[in-house]
Amino acid sequence: MIKLIVSDLDGTLLQEDNTVKPQDVKALNQALQGGLQISIATGRMDTEIIEVLKLIGQKFHRISQNGAFASTIDEKSIFSRTFNHEIAESIYHKVLDPKFVTIVCSYDTNFTHENNEYVEDVQKRMFNPIIIDPEISSKFSEVKPSKITLIGFENDIFDIYEKLSNEFKDEIDLFISEKHVLDIMPKQISKGNAIIKLLDELSLKPEEIACIGDSFNDIPMFRLTPYSFVMSTAHDDVKKEAKYVVESVAGAVEMILKENSKHFV
Repeated sequence: MIKLIVSDLDGTLLQEDNTVKPQDVKALNQALQGGLQISIATGRMDTEIIEVLKLIGQKFHRISQNGAFASTIDEKSIFSRTFNHEIAESIYHKVLDPKFVTIVCSYDTNFTHENNEYVEDVQKRMFNPIIIDPEISSKFSEVKPSKITLIGFENDIFDIYEKLSNEFKDEIDLFISEKHVLDIMPKQISKGNAIIKLLDELSLKPEEIACIGDSFNDIPMFRLTPYSFVMSTAHDDVKKEAKYVVESVAGAVEMILKENSKHFV
């Protein structure tokens, strides 16, 4: 049986206006009533997951920043990793470019070195303020970055992805979390690895989970389980990695509950 549902946020459970569809909320509550546990796994900060859960009116397990942090429903931290600050500084200076909005993420705060109209547009999708700090690059040992995010045009994002993959392949992992967003992570950080930590904590097996997502950073969790669900709006290369294509989280939950019902026949 499926005992745990793991859902991405942006493009999956969370809409562009930072709302959750009522039918998805209803479906998740039905899953809880059916005895399933639920976890969020997102590129966003943990503090933002908490804000989304307020909209849903529930508490779930939480995996944030593509797996850099993980905690259980009862607030037990089970995983945490940040950059070596010297590596982070090297990468930061390499990617700093006017064509990107560059955001440095700690556990609970987003920083950028200057404010402009593009930063203000990004801010509209955040639940927490982006801190403007022109000296952020000199504070990495204090800030403890867990992620560096680049936001820009799709072609530029794919170009910098290739360059960083070649130059820093032993120091970082890279994820395109949305079409215009590249997340630069410490090595061995992914949603998949964090879910494995959560499974160990909950004494569950990979075949007892279902994962729902829509982007490249969801592929590591799709590969864990035969029950992988991808949104119909996803990139074709992401769709190839999942078993089922769905229109909504509610649609995925309906299929999951139907699968579980077979065990009661």
